[in-house]
Formats: sequence, structure tokens, C-alpha cells
Amino acid sequence: MRRGCISLGEVHCDECHHIILYPEPYLAIDEERGIEVEKGETSRYCVDCCLKKGYAHYIEERGKRILTFFPEKP
Repeated sequence: MRRGCISLGEVHCDECHHIILYPEPYLAIDEERGIEVEKGETSRYCVDCCLKKGYAHYIEERGKRILTFFPEKP
């Protein structure tokens, strides 16, 4: 499950180990490890890593460019 979050303190990106400070957005995602998702296995990714992995993208809405963690519409 994907959750778009705002950092309230020092959160570390699990990919690049960048410190995500307040009020930067980040993605918390429960990733599959084998057959089922293990409890407590949440990965956190900064915006740059999300864009590289395809977990985030920008959309144009009401004339503004907005970052979203929702999957693209088919």
C-alpha cells in the first residue's frame, strides 16, 4: 500500500539514504517480500527516488504542476 507523507522530522530514504527533513514529501510503501507482505516492512523513498523508480509523477491540474504518488491512469 502506498502512502504519501510529509516528513515531521528526520526520515531517511531507504534507497539513497538522503535525510528527508520537515516539510518535504516522501512515499511510505509496504513492499512485497516474497509471497506476502511482512508486518513492519515499510520502505520510505524521497521524491527523487520515487521519480526514478516510477512511483511518482507530475500532473497538470488547474494550470499547476502537481506531484502525485497515485499510479498513472491507463
